[in-house]
Amino acid sequence: MQLTQELAYVLKEKKVLIFDFDGTIADTSPIHAAAFESVLSPLGLNLPYSSIAGMKTADAVLFCAKAYGRIMTTKKQNSLATSKQKLVREMMRTQLVPLPGVDRFLQWAKQHYRLTIATSGSRKTVEFALEKLGYTGWFDPLVCSDDVERAKPFPDLFLKVLEHTKCRSDHALVFEDSTAGILSAKNAGIAYIKIDRSSWTKFSI
Repeated sequence: MQLTQELAYVLKEKKVLIFDFDGTIADTSPIHAAAFESVLSPLGLNLPYSSIAGMKTADAVLFCAKAYGRIMTTKKQNSLATSKQKLVREMMRTQLVPLPGVDRFLQWAKQHYRLTIATSGSRKTVEFALEKLGYTGWFDPLVCSDDVERAKPFPDLFLKVLEHTKCRSDHALVFEDSTAGILSAKNAGIAYIKIDRSSWTKFSI
């Protein structure tokens, strides 16, 4: 695999690559959007998925409630989050696919860099998805929303990866698709590449 000159320059002197999962490795945005709609629409909470993409599920539920001026108990918030996560895993059984080109890039990258994940997703869901995609054991550490009190856009997830790997921020590179995730990378002082659906297919020549 031969990288584009631009990406080769960005990767220079990097040692640890930090990947978001949803919308960066796997095309999960339609799945999450449908799951949120299924759980929240009966309550009249109908914000577009783009406004909550990258957030921890419980935080996204509370964000939607506040947007409609609703008061929600922690118990109700967690119950809705659990229902949404369960529905996502059910949908992933038949609908989960990697983004185009990501498999080729990861196959190459794991030979040259330490691969890690920092995601606002729940550990149970992300581990299930990685197993289904055949990526179990490729990422160390796997840092999920369960591991921090504050998920994206706070920097905690990325900082935890740096702590675990003992890597300096300037030797790491983040791959992110969401606004919350990019803000999180900025807050952690780590360089990032914004990912969209076609990014991985453009990284090599």
